[in-house]
Amino acid sequence: MKPTSLAACALLAAASPLAAQGPFEQARAALNRNQLDSAYTLIQRAAEAEPNRAEVQALLGDIACNKAERGSGLARYGPARKCKAAYARAVALEPDNIDYLTSLAQYLSQAPGIVGGDRDSALVLAERVRRSDEPRGTFLMADVLFRGNDRSKARADSLIEAFGRAHAADRVNQLRVAAYLILHRREDRALSVYERLVARDTSDVLARFGVGRTLVMLKRDPRTAQPHLWFAARATAPAPGSNQPTFTVGAPWWRLGQSYVQLGMPDSARICFERALQLNPQLRPARLSLDSLARR
Repeated sequence: MKPTSLAACALLAAASPLAAQGPFEQARAALNRNQLDSAYTLIQRAAEAEPNRAEVQALLGDIACNKAERGSGLARYGPARKCKAAYARAVALEPDNIDYLTSLAQYLSQAPGIVGGDRDSALVLAERVRRSDEPRGTFLMADVLFRGNDRSKARADSLIEAFGRAHAADRVNQLRVAAYLILHRREDRALSVYERLVARDTSDVLARFGVGRTLVMLKRDPRTAQPHLWFAARATAPAPGSNQPTFTVGAPWWRLGQSYVQLGMPDSARICFERALQLNPQLRPARLSLDSLARR
């Protein structure tokens, strides 16, 4: 081969980085681009080529679940079953991988029985997670229980309360408890957790945001909420992925705007909603709140 041909091949390879990637890497890239159909095709090809590679099976589960969630009618069943099978295969290949155990448990707790949902099995998996990572397993177990009947919901609440008492001095775990309580509409109890954290440290941004947000959610004493929300709006929260609880960018401004709505001050509310959207144009609740003001 002539030198010029070698140079041309090198240039071609440099210009086509995807050519050097396997279907697994291509599937992950397609998923990141929100090209779900392409990702689904590619990850199935990867799973056929490497059936004993756990991370391939886990990604197949993720993509198949996305496919099922976005589908409709009977078209959802095939991807849903493939999702369960892939997560189960990942767990079989790496039985101690907490991420894979969690994914399978979440599927089993959320899916209907016709596509393999099974809350009892999800609880068994959650207990396995808890033995390796107590906080993660505890909240996973509580989430599974909360999807059941009233008695199961009461068990979930008791589990979280016991966890909170056992970790009363641990700020991060207390924030997790409060977040769980908010998610499951136990706002009064969450407010008590946040207030205790603020009493310990008035510079705790997340705790102060929690107090302000929860008061607004309860539509209780917006003037008391505002100093906490102003503090959070002007402060810097931990970055996502830092292994610390955080809040959505722009959320303190949105909640502050809601407090002004509750006080009958629409102009101030509008300024806060607009500031929230400047910081985070994807913050849909702030957009809806601003649109609601415009219709008044």
